[in-house]
Amino acid sequence: MININIGIDIGGNHVGIGVVDDSGEIIKKKIIDYNRDTITPTDIFKIINTFLNENKGVDIETIGIGIPGISTETHIDYTCNLPLTDVEIYDYVKTRVPIYVSNDANCATIAEYEVIDKKFYSNYALVTVGTGIGAGLILNGQLYSGTTGSAGEIGHMVIEKDGLPCRCGRRGCFEQYASVSALKRLTETDELEEIFYLSERNMSIQNVLGEYIKNLSVGMSNIINMYDVEVLVIGGSLAQYGDKFLSKLKSLIMSNIYNQYTYDLNIKTAKLRK
Repeated sequence: MININIGIDIGGNHVGIGVVDDSGEIIKKKIIDYNRDTITPTDIFKIINTFLNENKGVDIETIGIGIPGISTETHIDYTCNLPLTDVEIYDYVKTRVPIYVSNDANCATIAEYEVIDKKFYSNYALVTVGTGIGAGLILNGQLYSGTTGSAGEIGHMVIEKDGLPCRCGRRGCFEQYASVSALKRLTETDELEEIFYLSERNMSIQNVLGEYIKNLSVGMSNIINMYDVEVLVIGGSLAQYGDKFLSKLKSLIMSNIYNQYTYDLNIKTAKLRK
């Protein structure tokens, strides 16, 4: 008998849903975009319930939900970039199927590590760069989630004292300078594909992108200095454009990390994507 599971990614501007078999093969998927400034919890879970109702004939074993924030069991404690605070999943998702909720960066890290990299590394960081920035950390072969489950919230590491205001209430947070949202704001362009296309033809966009990559390298260097990982993986929507920026990013990171003289760090983009 084939076990069927559903994976749900509640992102900063979309819900992505995949039906997956026990070999990890995606049988069906759906991505629905929304405006995070106007979306409500009811709207988000209506998308999920509609999908579940459309697939009532499928014998689902479990549902896994990744959220950009902090959660405990089936409860979303807090998300910075979405209106999901103190939300009990079973109050919204009407099903008897077991549901597991976790931080989206941790979910991405576990998947990438288990499927792609586990046999090669023990100390590992995956950074998701999208609407915001998050990270998952594998230390000595185990996911590190911290005391309260909020380890890896590097998007809210301050890189500019008294800098730009952030949704979290602080100023100068990493994601205000190095998220995909920040890049779109800085270039006044809505699509990543267009930004990278224009960067090869427009000096102004090229300069903005160059400054953005410098900002990205600052936060990445801090992660490496703190955790001394063997590999740094770039995930999120930025990852698909790795050939456009990875070489420059690695050069900047290697010139700024504390142990640059004896450290051969592997920096790459994630293989598992939407």
